[in-house]
Amino acid sequence: MNGLQQVIYDASRVLLWPVLIAALACLLWVLIELGFFLYELYLRFRYRDLDALEARTLRARRAFADGKPRTAYRNLQENNYSIVVARFLFDLIRNYQTERLAAKPLKLLQEYEFYTVKRLERTRILVRVGPILGLMGTLILLSPTLIGLASGNATQFTDNLVVAFSVTVVGLLIGGIAFIISIVRDRLYSQDISDMEYLLELLEGGNERLQSGRRRNKMGVWDADPVVEYEAVVDDMEKTAAIPVLLETPRKPLIPFASGEGGETSDVAEAVWAAPAAPITFAPTTEAPRPAAAPVDPLAAEAEPPLSTPTPAPGEAPPLTFDDPAMDWQRDEDPFADLGPVDPRPPAGGASAAGAGAPPAVS
Repeated sequence: MNGLQQVIYDASRVLLWPVLIAALACLLWVLIELGFFLYELYLRFRYRDLDALEARTLRARRAFADGKPRTAYRNLQENNYSIVVARFLFDLIRNYQTERLAAKPLKLLQEYEFYTVKRLERTRILVRVGPILGLMGTLILLSPTLIGLASGNATQFTDNLVVAFSVTVVGLLIGGIAFIISIVRDRLYSQDISDMEYLLELLEGGNERLQSGRRRNKMGVWDADPVVEYEAVVDDMEKTAAIPVLLETPRKPLIPFASGEGGETSDVAEAVWAAPAAPITFAPTTEAPRPAAAPVDPLAAEAEPPLSTPTPAPGEAPPLTFDDPAMDWQRDEDPFADLGPVDPRPPAGGASAAGAGAPPAVS
């Protein structure tokens, strides 16, 4: 046996007594939990009654409404069929007697949900730890048992084998008892949580707040709720930045816009600026077909004087012309400047636009 093997063997031999002591401690622990578990079963089967729980809770609520909190507390304390429910009612009554917080009963219910999980952890740990300790004790004692068998020491072989099997039995016993307790307690505690929820629903379910922890004065009026005081923080106006906002939506366009034919403003534009939030609807209109355009002499057109800009009506925006600074477009600012001029209307009779070439022949 080399040095590393010797170190491992010595470490396992050192763990023998801690494992045996831990197995005995877990056995004592699981027996104590078994006693508590049997007592909980006795209380539940002997004293639990759902109808009695309802009657006691309703009597307690009526006593609170009549200004008799001591009677209400006594009725609530009669629900002592479970250790969890009894502890919950003790904390609930203490909350009623001291500072009446509306959200405290619900918080107490959540705390006792965690409390039941904590109690279940005790036996759930033993379910795994018990067999582990039994297996460790068996394997640790197996090495000296084989050594005694090889050396012919029958006494050492027998003693080690008896202890090894005994530790295994103890570990399995711990795991089995803890498993049964955990399974049954899980159901019992779930039922306790359901009973506490039902009790709070009956006790606190009304719209009116329970007048617990206080009494009426000589005039028959309940004492006022405790005043909650706090220190207000003064805002530093120098560090507060004011954000400017528009007081109202502008009703006029910020820049001039082009008018329709004849110098009149477009109906759509008027509708947009008059009621920007309202939907715009268009009525179908029938328009007479336009007559075919007559040939125009370009020399005569050049000789005609330029059209005068019509005068806008009162209240309308002035028409937009090319002399207006707003129409001073630069070629690098206009993305459509390289496309050339656009005809306002297509030529009549299916003719092509100027500079577009002849239409393709149809065979």
